[in-house]
Amino acid sequence: MSFLSRIVRRVYRSARVSFYRHISTAKVEGKFCAVSPVLCDGKGKVCVGEGVTFGFIQDSDFWTSYVLLNPRNEDACISFGDGTTVCNHFTAIAEGPGIEFGKKVLVGTGVSVFDSDFHDTDPANRCNGTQRSGKVIIEDNVWIGDRVTILKGSRIGKDSVVAAGAVIAGEFPAGVIIGGVPARVIRKVGE
Repeated sequence: MSFLSRIVRRVYRSARVSFYRHISTAKVEGKFCAVSPVLCDGKGKVCVGEGVTFGFIQDSDFWTSYVLLNPRNEDACISFGDGTTVCNHFTAIAEGPGIEFGKKVLVGTGVSVFDSDFHDTDPANRCNGTQRSGKVIIEDNVWIGDRVTILKGSRIGKDSVVAAGAVIAGEFPAGVIIGGVPARVIRKVGE
């Protein structure tokens, strides 16, 4: 890659990161490293620990996607523990009790996390009913593969691994490999 190409890429990346930071509306507590653009949008807050990084330059979707952290109401909180790394095209939407990532969590590309159903399942109340919600907790040192969806009320135990493409709904113990749709425990880590 030529010197000029590297300069253009660096300027373009910096401009995108800066733009998304300036249009963000959510309250951010702590500092994070934004390798790719991060949009913190909503009435709630985003809490980040030391050494939290969003984006990975050699990953798919780097030049065309952004990270969305969306605490929708004033009570909503999305938090990331120290040393957590999140890849590109990540979405976390909280409008209930919140989403909590522990320390040193690794999150792949295209992961989505929701603490609410957003709509009632009853057709008569779908647009104006009360949705179900539940806090999402990802404990320390969890590795989440690409394109994983984590739904309301889920808990992933410490040191676990979530296989790519899994749909997580429910509680899972520490130190296991989880995969499938719907997700289930496949085996213990290290077996």
